[in-house]
Amino acid sequence: MKLGTRFENNIAVIELSGSILGGADAQKFRDEIYGLVEKGIKNVVCDLSKVDRMNSSGLGILISNYTTLKSNGGSLKLANINKLMHGILVMTKLDSVFESYETVEQAIHSF
Repeated sequence: MKLGTRFENNIAVIELSGSILGGADAQKFRDEIYGLVEKGIKNVVCDLSKVDRMNSSGLGILISNYTTLKSNGGSLKLANINKLMHGILVMTKLDSVFESYETVEQAIHSF
C-alpha cells in the first residue's frame, strides 16, 4: 500500500493505492492519522480509487482510523470506492458506519 496526503480547506485527502492488507502498511496509515490529529486536522477523506484489494486486516485499519478521528471530534469519509470495496462494506454492514461518496470533491463538500 502506498499513501499520499494533500489538503483542501483544512481537510486531509489521503490517497491510498495498492492493497490494504495490514502489516507495516497499517502502522504507516495509523501514523499518518495520528500525525494529522496532532496538527489539528480531524476531517479526512480516504480516496480509494487506486486500491485493488483489501482484506479483514485492511478493514480493521479503516475502522481504527475512523474511531481515532471520531474520538477526537473528527470524521473519516470514503471516496471512489470500487464494486469490490462496496461489496465488503455492505457485507459487513459497515456501509451504515462509513459515509462514502462517488468523488473526493463530494466527500469534501459533505463536511
